[in-house]
Amino acid sequence: MKPSKISTVAVALLAFACFAPAGQAQTADKMLAGFAPGGGVDILARIFAERWSEATGRPVVVENKVGGGGVMAMEALKAAVPDGNTLLLAPDSNVAIYPHTVMKPAYNALADFVGIAHTGSSSIALGISTKVPAKTLVEFVAWAKANPKDASFGSSGAGSVLQFYGQMIAQETGAPLMHVPYRGVAPAIADLAAGQIPAAVLPLGTILNQVKAGKARVLAHSGSRRSTAEPDVPTFKELGYPALEQPGWFGIFGPAGMNPATVARLNQIFVQAMRTQTIKERMARLDLEIEELTPAQFAGKIKADYDQWGKVVKASGWDPSAH
Repeated sequence: MKPSKISTVAVALLAFACFAPAGQAQTADKMLAGFAPGGGVDILARIFAERWSEATGRPVVVENKVGGGGVMAMEALKAAVPDGNTLLLAPDSNVAIYPHTVMKPAYNALADFVGIAHTGSSSIALGISTKVPAKTLVEFVAWAKANPKDASFGSSGAGSVLQFYGQMIAQETGAPLMHVPYRGVAPAIADLAAGQIPAAVLPLGTILNQVKAGKARVLAHSGSRRSTAEPDVPTFKELGYPALEQPGWFGIFGPAGMNPATVARLNQIFVQAMRTQTIKERMARLDLEIEELTPAQFAGKIKADYDQWGKVVKASGWDPSAH
């Protein structure tokens, strides 16, 4: 047997030993996803569930617990036994933003879960309709100031990361932008392409088809570097707005109380998965930038973003008592 194959088998056996104690019947592990099948969270959950299963030799079921913008799935994870057999893939908004938007959150984002692995960052973009006579961020801000009654931006919904990021754009640039909430990304894109709304703040990857079709322009995005999918689009930081360097991200979580050794082993499984060419290509198609983090590093990122978005939500004038 070749050394590489021996290593692979050893990893799989070690992983199985971590999650399947002697004498215990082999049962399916579970990867929760708080959003509908076919969406970005679901696709990513299935990608990592497949690799989790391959590493442990156990079946992994992806369970879509849809409701409350991911809150129902987070509640289910909170109630799960912390044995490493139930995990969840979620966007940053479920742990960094939601807790600040309601008076009585359904969970404590920092105490009820353990961050296992960071599974990709995605840039948030400012897209505008081609009916708006602007081709740069400077020109768009000038247009918005000259047309304050028409200046608005759409997002995927009230209380979403996209709403608050759009309000950050308005605050940082001085553009008088009014928020228009939609019921999801798709209807916001449709209205942007049709010219029914002058601008939208959406994940970069979701707008690119409309850009290629000549129905929208992307002026800037929140990433730390230019996207390989759209290299001509500058980052906000490049344009002089460092505070707007705030990419969204996805992560895998477990319930609080998990054995640190189990957390470390799971982290290794998912980090190793992201090093494979297959996963790299699949994540690139989702316009996700890979960032390898240890559990401790991921915990630090969660806390930093929790604090950062708390300030943004408060500064936006959002009233938690009304939600």
